[in-house]
Amino acid sequence: MRIIAYDRFRPGVTLATIEPYLPKEVANVWRLWKAGIVRENYARVDEPGVVIVFECASVDECKRYTDDFPLTRAGFLEWVHIPV
Repeated sequence: MRIIAYDRFRPGVTLATIEPYLPKEVANVWRLWKAGIVRENYARVDEPGVVIVFECASVDECKRYTDDFPLTRAGFLEWVHIPV
């Protein structure tokens, strides 16, 4: 199943806040891309954040991946998951 997930910065988080975490964040997404879990990845133009298309068995599985992202673990992001 494909799941579209998009993130939003929590209040008070800026690009400067997340900058030190970006190398680990990008490496994590690249790892999932190579494994076939991340199918598409886009930068948002309307606000800071990304839209990622996942290939997962369920929304719960997808949430486990997004919950493990370094920026999520640090408390900087909220995620919305849409199964399609």
